[in-house]
Amino acid sequence: MCVAQVRKISYDIKSIDVKIFYMIAQYSTTVAQKNKIAENTYQLLITKPDDFSFVPGQYVFLDFPNPIYTDDKPSFRAMSIASAPHEKYLMFVMRGSDSAFKRNVMESNEGDPILVKGPMGHIALPQNVNQPIAFIVAGVGITPARAMIKHEEYQKTNRQITLLYASRTKNSIALYDELRNISLQNYKSIFTLTREEGEWEGSRGRIDAEMIRQNIDDIKNTMYYIVGTKIFVESMKEILEDLGIERNNMQFDNFG
Repeated sequence: MCVAQVRKISYDIKSIDVKIFYMIAQYSTTVAQKNKIAENTYQLLITKPDDFSFVPGQYVFLDFPNPIYTDDKPSFRAMSIASAPHEKYLMFVMRGSDSAFKRNVMESNEGDPILVKGPMGHIALPQNVNQPIAFIVAGVGITPARAMIKHEEYQKTNRQITLLYASRTKNSIALYDELRNISLQNYKSIFTLTREEGEWEGSRGRIDAEMIRQNIDDIKNTMYYIVGTKIFVESMKEILEDLGIERNNMQFDNFG
């Protein structure tokens, strides 16, 4: 049975049980590709180890064993897996920053060594294949949603799937073309922009109760996946509670 889960990614090794951390399965692999896919947004593909398995919605820790850059933070980062299990590579999507880890990603090349610890996390698709699902995400919160949507596409599911995806501008939407062209009959994607000043034919403004009511048919029985910053997640949680959604129909992924 799916239950509400809240994950707060922490980059501070002191907040992680060290004994548990070093017991997590570790895999040595290599960087396959990195690509810029939106404004200040990058896709990292790494070679999937032969014996690595996961379910859509999980995350891993990534670490460079020979980092070029270091800072006062641990060298590893918790990253949601954006690829589906059937896909060839493990995909990750992230915003660029000046952190040592992100700088190491930006300067990585094909064949560079990278470590994968995991997988971890309890976010998962409903066991009931007929239960509708809705992803309410912001920014790079699209990563676990993309994994689950692509898995459902691969399975040729008939369930109702709705994506509500908030971004600041049209140039900052990650994976826009892919996500609006998912080949499922009962899939719907709504992209809304909060700071776009140019032309845009889609929705504008933040995701609110009215947008949810307009785009989700079976509001009460849908499983909701809310992914984004702490402020975004808390805001969406309040909206869903006001709409009468039960907690066991909400799953959360808090990026901090």
